[in-house]
Amino acid sequence: MEQATHATTTTTTAVLGPNRRSYQRARDLADHVVGQVPTLPNAAEVHRSFALDTFEARLHFGAGLTAGRGVLETAALTDAEVTREDKHDDRGQLSGVWIGVRTVVDGVPLSAWALTSEADADQLLHTSPAPADADEAESDTEVTQPLPTVGTGPGDVVIPAVIPVTPLADKAEQGDGA
Repeated sequence: MEQATHATTTTTTAVLGPNRRSYQRARDLADHVVGQVPTLPNAAEVHRSFALDTFEARLHFGAGLTAGRGVLETAALTDAEVTREDKHDDRGQLSGVWIGVRTVVDGVPLSAWALTSEADADQLLHTSPAPADADEAESDTEVTQPLPTVGTGPGDVVIPAVIPVTPLADKAEQGDGA
C-alpha cells in the first residue's frame, strides 16, 4: 500500500480569489484583536457584509460590566470611538444598553458589541454630568429639609400569613365523598 508523502492539492489565498482573500483578512483581524485584548469575547465571527460585498470581523463580548470592558479594550486597540445605544421595551422602559465599536482596520470592517445595564454603561463611558451642568441643575432646584420618618425595627416586620392551597382535584374528591 502506498501512502501519499505530500498534499495532493496546494491552495493559497491567491488561487482562491478575492472572496477568500477578504474572508482570510477578516479572520486574521478577528484573531489579532482577540489575541491582543485581555477580555475574551463570547464569540468572534467573520460575516459577509452584503452592503459592502466583503467580509467583516465581529466580536460579541456578551453581557455585563466585563463584556463592556472588552469593547473598550477593542476600541483602545483600534483607536476607535465607542458608541452607546439605549434600548427600550414597548412600554418605553429602558431594558438595556448596547455599547459598541464600528471601525475599519486596514480595509477590513470590524465591530465589537456588549449588552450592559445603564449603571454599567455610565461607569464604563463616564457619562455622569459635567460639574458645570451639575451646578446649574442644583441651582434650579429648591433645597428642602428632609422629612423625619418612622423607623421600623427588625422585630416590627410583619410576615404575611401563609395560607395553604388545596388543589382543585382534591376538592373534587372531597366533594364526591360527602
